[in-house]
Amino acid sequence: MTPPFRSAAVLVLVLVLAGITACGQSGAPGRTGTSASQTVNFWYYQPTPEQSVRVKDLAKKFEAANPGIRLKITEIPKDDYNTKLASAISGGRAPDVGYLDQPLMARYANADQIVEVPAGTIEEADYYEGALNTNKVGGRLYGVPLQQTTVVLFYNKKYVTTPPTTWEELVTASQKVHAEHPGVAGVEVPKGDGYGAWLFPGFVASAGGSMLDEAGQRVTFTERPAQDALTLWRTLLASSPRKISGSENAFQKGLTAMKFSGPWDVLGIREQFPGLRFGTALLPRKTREASTIGGDNGVVFKGAKNADGGWKWLRFLTDATHNAEFSAITGNFPVNKRAAASVKAGTDPEFEAVLEQLESATPRPAVTEWLQINDQYLAKAIEEAVDGGRSPAEALDTAAVSARKVLGWK
Repeated sequence: MTPPFRSAAVLVLVLVLAGITACGQSGAPGRTGTSASQTVNFWYYQPTPEQSVRVKDLAKKFEAANPGIRLKITEIPKDDYNTKLASAISGGRAPDVGYLDQPLMARYANADQIVEVPAGTIEEADYYEGALNTNKVGGRLYGVPLQQTTVVLFYNKKYVTTPPTTWEELVTASQKVHAEHPGVAGVEVPKGDGYGAWLFPGFVASAGGSMLDEAGQRVTFTERPAQDALTLWRTLLASSPRKISGSENAFQKGLTAMKFSGPWDVLGIREQFPGLRFGTALLPRKTREASTIGGDNGVVFKGAKNADGGWKWLRFLTDATHNAEFSAITGNFPVNKRAAASVKAGTDPEFEAVLEQLESATPRPAVTEWLQINDQYLAKAIEEAVDGGRSPAEALDTAAVSARKVLGWK
């Protein structure tokens, strides 16, 4: 899942990160030489007009640093991207290189539609571990992270002066707010839908757990950490009535004291609710810091006519010189550690928590069926355990039965 963000907000974020980018050469030279007039066909999500100009400026820098290579950029509306890509692949018209949403990596890798990253193309240590691992399927690297985002705690300074750092403190803060202000919910508790299920693994990881053991073919979201995560949400609901928190823009209107959200809301709040005094902080932890990761990866498709040029372009977009600029254009954050370090100093205070949280953001399971499990079975388990009458253990056990069936595991 790549959460939505506002175009106006993106422009602000570009300005926030402006000044730390510069023209420069791409990373290490390619493994092979390039012949004249080589073309790299690159597909990505259709940006705003302003974003498009900036991406094309990056493309010009790339071409200048790689004489003989020409980038052909195709912008496709995000809602149509996967359909058009599938059609192009089936018709033998796939681009050389393009975007791929993180949870789709396993599907394309297992279908032999994308190729492994050649040895020596990138230095894995240059990237955030969580972002890099979204490209791994069966322990093999099939792409390069391009940009990333995550979820942090938002808190209204009118009701919460010191943000909670642990689950226990979160529950206490929520109860205190609702007791003192009955018309205000403590937290916007995630719902049983695809978005809530996307947030859930971060809380499970914070409790020391995981969703799947892919090597052992075991569903692990039935275990105690996942049960504890649902119990937390269920406990928070007592001081966070849906009739209050369920209204549109509840946090922005001061009806909830806290929520779990991402950087897209930082700029959205400032744009539309400038009077709200809010802050951001790391998600409260149980046993360790953790959160959910989102973003997009870059892949080279099977049968690419210019695979070498495609890898050069992906390396260029994610090197220490250009990744901050590219991620800012997209409204997300760097995946390259040195690029991220360059924006930390003097960055917007409300983004500092996001940059720090990215260090502990964890990828979703790399199985072809994960989106189905997320949207259908986990979402239902959350609804039943948080808002319904089932225990977390019962709801998760039921979801696990369906998950094992679609995965073909015992």
